[in-house]
Amino acid sequence: MKTLGLTLGLIFGLLSVSRGQDSYTVSGRVRGLQTGKVCLVAADFGKADTLASAAVENGGFLLTGSLPGGVRAVNLVFDGVEGQLPFLLEHTTYQVSVTAQGAAVEGEGTAAKLLKEFGRIGRDYATEQHRIRAEYESGEANDARLRASQTQLDNAYRESVRKTHELLQANADSYVAAYVIALGMAGEEEAVLRAKYDLLGKGAKNTVPGKAIALALERYGKLVAGEEAPNLTLSKPDGNTFTLHGVPAKWKLVYFWSSENPVSRQLTPELVRLYYQYRPKGLEIVSVSLDSNRFAWRKAVGMDGMTWTNGSDLQGPDASEATRLYLVGELPAFFLLDGENKIVARDLSLDDLRAKLAELTKKKRK
Repeated sequence: MKTLGLTLGLIFGLLSVSRGQDSYTVSGRVRGLQTGKVCLVAADFGKADTLASAAVENGGFLLTGSLPGGVRAVNLVFDGVEGQLPFLLEHTTYQVSVTAQGAAVEGEGTAAKLLKEFGRIGRDYATEQHRIRAEYESGEANDARLRASQTQLDNAYRESVRKTHELLQANADSYVAAYVIALGMAGEEEAVLRAKYDLLGKGAKNTVPGKAIALALERYGKLVAGEEAPNLTLSKPDGNTFTLHGVPAKWKLVYFWSSENPVSRQLTPELVRLYYQYRPKGLEIVSVSLDSNRFAWRKAVGMDGMTWTNGSDLQGPDASEATRLYLVGELPAFFLLDGENKIVARDLSLDDLRAKLAELTKKKRK
């Protein structure tokens, strides 16, 4: 199977396009790749529905159609080719050139221009962050200099937040506003996400990403102490499946991790010690890997001595059902459940987790 470096090779250009267009046209040429079909697949936090498809004949293809609301984030996917080409699809005209080395898209509508404005704020902050760190590292390292650099970083961050907030307010009823908020919602605290969602107008809230934000906020209300934890169906390293609710234990520690996440791997020895300390008292750990590579996952499980229950859907962090149901942002992440699969605690550090287990098991002995 050929591999296409689409994301890294993505280049956006600008065509002169007719205004008032009520449909999209995506035409393209494919060179140096064996593929017979191309699809436009929705990629905006809803179902990955195929919006349109076409045969690739004599190295060319043509996709046409219309969109409710006039804009969607999509991936252009080619049969038999790894990788995908993301862009913001609008009622305008696009020309695509695809080779084994990369891809280029020409065509841009008003929504794509607005998305670039949001992206520019993020890039400006990243540039300032790099500049401040480089300036600090180039001088004499001392506490005063560190405090000054930290103040500069904090100010730069606040400025990026302010500019983003203003741009959201100015475009509150646009698809792009909802899409930008949805892009960052996995790592947001509930209060911050709710405040951003409240900025949106009715039209933006009714878009696919707007509905995804509303659903995430609804899930936040269900991921609290006393509520039943979402069930998961996962594969074990040997290929057999199990359900989270079906794992018998007085206490279940649901541990979200990845073999590629260094913090998770560094934490494992401490977790192994915790497991052997509290396993006789009824603890079972259920590790939920957000890997996509079965070999890397199985190797890490063996190397790190993870002798508890291990599972994964091997969909990676972005596509995993576990990520969606548990709103997993940064790894590692912990959820502590009781024997009835009710949430006891979440978002604990390892020290807090150790203290919580000591408290719970002490109560159980009374």
